[in-house]
Amino acid sequence: MTGYSVDAMEFLQTVNQLERRFEEVTSPGALRKAMAEPESYDPVDHRLYVLAHDVFADTGWAMTIMVAVASFDGALVGQCKEFIQGCSSVVRKYGINVWLYGLANGSTVAMFTGEPSENTPMCIQTLHRSELVKRCRLKGPKRFGSKHNQQKVIREHCRQMHKLAAYTLMRWGDGSDPCIDTALMLLHEPAIGMCMLREDPKVLQVGAAPDMNFRRVVVALAELRARADEEFARESSAGSESGAESGSRTSLKTGQEPAQEPAQDDTQETAPDHVDYYKDPAYAQASARYLYDARRLIAGYRELWDRTTLDAAKVLVAIEQGEETSAGGASDDDSVWHNVVHLREVSRSLLGADNACELIEGFNERDVARFDQGVALLESMAEIVEMEGLPMLPIVMLDEQDGYMEKQAGVLPKSADDKRRKVSEIGEFLAGIVLARFPRGDVAKQCALALLDGEIVQYAKALRPMLRDDIEEVASAHT
Repeated sequence: MTGYSVDAMEFLQTVNQLERRFEEVTSPGALRKAMAEPESYDPVDHRLYVLAHDVFADTGWAMTIMVAVASFDGALVGQCKEFIQGCSSVVRKYGINVWLYGLANGSTVAMFTGEPSENTPMCIQTLHRSELVKRCRLKGPKRFGSKHNQQKVIREHCRQMHKLAAYTLMRWGDGSDPCIDTALMLLHEPAIGMCMLREDPKVLQVGAAPDMNFRRVVVALAELRARADEEFARESSAGSESGAESGSRTSLKTGQEPAQEPAQDDTQETAPDHVDYYKDPAYAQASARYLYDARRLIAGYRELWDRTTLDAAKVLVAIEQGEETSAGGASDDDSVWHNVVHLREVSRSLLGADNACELIEGFNERDVARFDQGVALLESMAEIVEMEGLPMLPIVMLDEQDGYMEKQAGVLPKSADDKRRKVSEIGEFLAGIVLARFPRGDVAKQCALALLDGEIVQYAKALRPMLRDDIEEVASAHT
């Protein structure tokens, strides 16, 4: 059993509303009106936009639906109708988890076959009108252009389908820990997230492999988190000297000696003005924990730099297969910060899954330049958290997205399509950070949903309930 419930009835009602609205705005009557009154015709139907994003989030399918309405292209309209009706049919017959598993699994299979899934939306990329018309009339992989472009489409579709699965569970799920855990895994460890969807008996009934070995990985990761929580609590209360030394503020790039500063307990020293902004002190504690983990993470990687270590991904595979019982090979009395599996998972929770690659792979390959690039990104994000608080991290990063993209890739995206994809990826990794780092509850859920849907204004609104009613006066007192 999955351990959570999903409101399929409300989901289906929304899909039905989407289908009806789509029929209305693409009807012959709507086309005649648009042609008769071109000056007053608005190609963007707000009601349809809201419904499309409610069902498909900020993905290529939501975009394709809107483009179909604006273009009145019969072939594209037909593809959208077929997909919407197909989604409704599967959910009505088998449930939401079966539908999500089918989409995620289909996109994953496409990664191996090299051919785009049949469920890949036409407007997963930005297309000129003439190119769109041409592709809509093609069949098979040719719909997505050259072989090189098909591979880009396949990768993007796979990312979007796992994102959609995570979004759907949060949007229509019961908000319980098992539900949020599955959504987080779909963002950070997609293969494990798909396995967690398979715990629904209906998914197994339609032919999914009944392999539950992934539970060993889930248990191992939970044990590592518990050990880290215990160590943090112990150092918070005792002011551990070792914690202060390894976590103190230094330049953390590889090969640089730590600056000589007075010893300080980094579990206690990170309490800036913004701690008074929240109704629940857990949000201020989440900011302090983010900074603590960031410093311990880099210190841990540096301490292991000259030692022979296992590859964390291979350790997880061995655990899943029952060949390894201790995650990362660390003994019980060894620091969790010398455990490569824990370092990998913390990297993802601090930076997001894709962003953490430079740090993780830089360490695995002992590539100083690549590792330092990951450190620089983490340092910049930690600085935002220290100055503004963890809840403000998404707002600042989305507001300064050009600077972030240049820091991450070295150059700004060249095309509008690349920039749109990058902005979507930023929202996705920030949603993962929110789910991993915010206190569990409705605020975290609504914030993550807003980020996955690319709605920064909605994110700011979702934050409001956790801020003190006199936030303006408190903020003014600190300035």
